[in-house]
Amino acid sequence: MSEESIQQVGLINEEDHRRQLNTNGGGSPNKYSNDILRESLIEIAVGSASGAIAKIVEYPFDTVKVRLQYSQHFDPPLFSSTLDCLQKTYKNEGFYKGFYKGLMSPMIGSALEVSTLFFSYRLAQNYLNYLKNNENLQAELKMSEKLLCGAISGVVTSFILTPIELLKCKLQVDNLERQKNINSNISTNNKNSGKLIPLIKSIYKEHGLKGLWKGQLPTCIREAGGSAAWFGCYEYALEVFREQNIQKSMKVSHNNDEFPKHNKQYDGSDYSASQLLFAGAMAGIGYNASLFPADTIKNMMQTQGGKEKGDNFLTISLKVYKKNGIRGFYSGLGVTLFKTIPASAVMFYCYEIFKKELNGLTSP
Repeated sequence: MSEESIQQVGLINEEDHRRQLNTNGGGSPNKYSNDILRESLIEIAVGSASGAIAKIVEYPFDTVKVRLQYSQHFDPPLFSSTLDCLQKTYKNEGFYKGFYKGLMSPMIGSALEVSTLFFSYRLAQNYLNYLKNNENLQAELKMSEKLLCGAISGVVTSFILTPIELLKCKLQVDNLERQKNINSNISTNNKNSGKLIPLIKSIYKEHGLKGLWKGQLPTCIREAGGSAAWFGCYEYALEVFREQNIQKSMKVSHNNDEFPKHNKQYDGSDYSASQLLFAGAMAGIGYNASLFPADTIKNMMQTQGGKEKGDNFLTISLKVYKKNGIRGFYSGLGVTLFKTIPASAVMFYCYEIFKKELNGLTSP
């Protein structure tokens, strides 16, 4: 083959490759980059809004869970059961101060957490498609690959979540700490007690910046496994509903001699509200039930005081097991699962609805 022929073949192959790159989205590389940017901004905006709404729903239950876990620092525990914790908290502190104290920090944190989760989950999926040399970076992945992307998003999110949850946990048990001091005749004239900014300053003064990331290891473990289960359960539930919708549409089309909405490419993804709510609830249960012991240890690390300040992941694990056995790692699981159903259902429903609306408003 002559040199001129080789050059012609090279030009043809280069042109084919350029056409293939532009096939996905049917436009220039700049347009494709703009689509990715638009999608990323939507994920962040929608995730923030749905995360904040979900936190308002779940926060009272989360307060009870943290207090139940914190009470294990004492012998005997401060509360004998979930119901006992609910009754004493309401009786001693009222509804808002008792169950919603410290809401602002975790609500902002939830907005950051959920937006980071969805954004990094989508980014991980795109990158995995890129590694597979898939021209369509948004192509459907296998369930095992989605689980991997979920775990990656959890690890990324844990670095944002740890300081936020540290502040949340300390504020949630602040009233209990002061009540304990009163019962022990210890002075409690700290005007800054229970306030966010003084708490941050106190942690920074005593431990430096790294003090805000106390509990990072159990948080990372919990988020990696929990987020894999979270996205996995949600995606699996949607797959089941998608198949159900397709089967239902085929039955309708057979009876009416037409395909639904006259669309031969119908993929069953027009989920009903009940389907989205159910899938979201399953995701929340999967997240919380999968690695709850790591959450227990994390909360105990972040709320410990006095002689326990130097305890780490391993020493706290051994203490919990020695004192309460395996059951101690699951303290507060019941109230956690109870809060998960409405909160996660509302969050995923809001996420899908908000995303659909924003896509409609911003699509070219």
